[in-house]
Amino acid sequence: MEIITTHQRTDFDGLAAMVAAQKLYPAAIMVFPGKLANNVKEFMALYKDRIPVKRPREINKSRVNKVIMVDNNLPTRTGALIDLFEESEVEIIIYDHHQDEQIDDDQIIKSVGATTTILVDKLLAKKIEITPFEATLFALGIYEDTGGLIYKNTTSLDAQVVASLLESRANLEIVEEYIDHSLDRKQQKLFNKLLDSLHQISVKGLKIDTFQAEAKEYIPDISLLTHKLNDLHNCDALFVLVKFTNSNKILVIGRSKSDNINVAQILNYFGGGGHNRAASVTIECEESAELLEWEQEVLKVAREKISPSILVKDIMSTPVKTITADTTMKEADKIMLRNNWSGLVVCKDDELVGIISKRDIDKVRNYDLLHAPVKGYMSTNVITINPDASLKEVQEQIVEHDIGRLPVVNKEDDLVGIITRNDLLKLFYGTDDYLKNRQNLYGRSLVQVQEKRYDVTEELQIVDQSIIDLLKKAGRLADELGYNLYIVGGFVRDLLLERINLDLDLVVEGEGIEFAKTLAHKLNGDLDIYRDFGTAVVDLDNVKLDIATTRIEYYPYTASLPEVEPGSIQQDLFRRDFTINALAIQLNPTAFGQLVDYFNGKKDLEAGVIHLLHNFSLYDDPTRIFRAFRFASRYGYQFYEETERLIKQAIDLDTIEKLSPNRLFGKLKHGLQDENPTSFIRLLVKYDILVYFSDSLVWNQVKEKLVKQVDKIIGWAMKKEQNIEFTPWILYLMTLLEHFTKEEVEKFSKKFNLNSQLKSRIKTSLEIEQIITKLKQAERNSEVYYTLEGLKIEELLFILVKDFSLTEKISLFLEELKEVEIKVSGKDIIDLGYQPGPYFKQILKEVKRAKLDGKIDSTPEEHQFLEKCLQRR
Repeated sequence: MEIITTHQRTDFDGLAAMVAAQKLYPAAIMVFPGKLANNVKEFMALYKDRIPVKRPREINKSRVNKVIMVDNNLPTRTGALIDLFEESEVEIIIYDHHQDEQIDDDQIIKSVGATTTILVDKLLAKKIEITPFEATLFALGIYEDTGGLIYKNTTSLDAQVVASLLESRANLEIVEEYIDHSLDRKQQKLFNKLLDSLHQISVKGLKIDTFQAEAKEYIPDISLLTHKLNDLHNCDALFVLVKFTNSNKILVIGRSKSDNINVAQILNYFGGGGHNRAASVTIECEESAELLEWEQEVLKVAREKISPSILVKDIMSTPVKTITADTTMKEADKIMLRNNWSGLVVCKDDELVGIISKRDIDKVRNYDLLHAPVKGYMSTNVITINPDASLKEVQEQIVEHDIGRLPVVNKEDDLVGIITRNDLLKLFYGTDDYLKNRQNLYGRSLVQVQEKRYDVTEELQIVDQSIIDLLKKAGRLADELGYNLYIVGGFVRDLLLERINLDLDLVVEGEGIEFAKTLAHKLNGDLDIYRDFGTAVVDLDNVKLDIATTRIEYYPYTASLPEVEPGSIQQDLFRRDFTINALAIQLNPTAFGQLVDYFNGKKDLEAGVIHLLHNFSLYDDPTRIFRAFRFASRYGYQFYEETERLIKQAIDLDTIEKLSPNRLFGKLKHGLQDENPTSFIRLLVKYDILVYFSDSLVWNQVKEKLVKQVDKIIGWAMKKEQNIEFTPWILYLMTLLEHFTKEEVEKFSKKFNLNSQLKSRIKTSLEIEQIITKLKQAERNSEVYYTLEGLKIEELLFILVKDFSLTEKISLFLEELKEVEIKVSGKDIIDLGYQPGPYFKQILKEVKRAKLDGKIDSTPEEHQFLEKCLQRR
């Protein structure tokens, strides 16, 4: 596991540097080492959903193998994480700006104004996209540590990076809101004068504060004083007026926290400028001018210009999706997942009674209580807001109560809407930024989405004409019913690889089951319908058509089976695992043979890479890890860099443990049945997967040699003239487990519920060395026969895996000795006047032994030998 951390009492440079570092190390988890600075704490209260950071107690430190430390180079400042720096196995990488420049593999320290500058400079060099929200946070980090680019430690690189962040739409209003500056002596003196002059009025229900003071000469950064006054007073807007007596000028600065008050519009009346939340103007005045008179002038214009703007009712979501108090936590979780919500309103008889959040459900999930009703875990202290409230009031409520959503209730206590953190974020940073960061149903897309079409009618010529005719008939029927019809999956992938794959999976943009019914009737085929999944199978003698409605899939939790809803062909393809499997060929007559490629799957096939479609893919379904290994083994493909990182990350987070034993063993079996099981096993070894099957599984040079030998033996058996029926994958499994003890075999068999036949073969593999020793000592045919008698074909072949020098004896047994039978029986012994007894079996075995060794051949010879054996008894 990789983590990113900083110093205790984390400031904005520490926070911003952590977020920037995670874009460079996306597998790493951010961890706060201790307390946060007050302004950072306030910031995180609003933005915690956008910046997932853990505390030391929430991670397993024993699994950490890399620490990326930013804005700090002293382990003593990492609090509860300090012991990680004492572990020799833990790799430490440092980014900092607090000492002389040093750049090597594990320390990147530059003499710049902020650590955030170093990391953002790397992001820009790598052309990694920075969203407006991220740009704002990064600007916060740089501005705080450089005093708004005026501190002595500021460098040109700090300024260049800030310029790039402004191009990425950093919101300086937000930066200004959170930056904390200290004052010099002159500024402090003026600040005290202003503070003593407070005048408060109310305009159209909005609170406005004014402050005024005189100063002999100009004092810089009065906007900073205004910012501090703004912090100290809970008003909707304020105006600061300062008269400089040596120049007869009045500086007026306006700040607004309300969308209803546009200070730029007010001060523009006096020739000033700015924007709706911050503006200023410098007014030439007479020496005798009184500040009080100018204050009244400003307020007069303010009364005229103030008008209602955006209120809660303008941006709230309505109607509100509610659940009852008896809804289970599991069902609430499903609803949130489907709609990408982080909370739900709980009502009883139309009365608002609680809020249940995603965090509540995640806590309950750890205790296996998802079956419980939400009423036992919901928050009953529901904070609400009025539809006519301002956005400032919304922000204050969210920060004060640390909540993510506010139900909107009118004067009659009716629930009329809901407003969330995301509503505010969309307003502050724009819809584009919101959409870029919003997790869709599958997770963040890892691919560019652009529809491309290619004509593959020539490639289809390798497919049997009867199949092509069948697909054309299906396409014509789809056209008649007004549906778009596509063939998808392995058929398409393998067609582009010039392989034949007769898994015919059709998807319908429309009613898949209705289409299947009509097609089965038209072609006189048998029909099986699976309504829960929206699928059907049309059986046409030797050909089966699997038909489904194009759909979206929801995974209620990691490794669960999906729930489905209808969707478009693009959505249906995007729900799949890899780009090479997200290809479709349209079958409608006017577009027959057109390859539909939204995600560059054709290009990835040609390049020989396996590329995940979305970053939650392996969490939704960890079996995709095994599918990735199978495709890599089968085609000799490589993993796309980000795909390999996500595979490692999913394995590190133990997603495979979420699979049931039956599913887990099924994926092992599929891999061993595939075209290149040896390569598949090597991937299991490379990515440390074997441990999920058994702690006793080991891999070494001996096993590597044995697996190669399995390939050789399977080839040998396939070439023999005599038809030898066996199950190849069992040989690979026997090889993997050949060092097990009987107790370990029992444990493995019980865990994966193996059938008695498979369990028997594995147990025999444990005794194979003794069998080999005995077989080597066998000189006569009968000794060979009775050494191998009763062994299954896989067990015989496993002898050759262990010792190929015994091929002659194994071939002798398979081709000759195994077929030897004797005609005489117990009845013949009775006919000779002997009473039945246990010795019959031994006598008949002596006869067969003689025949195996060539001492007798015909039936009369068997009778004669039988009589001699009886006489010697």
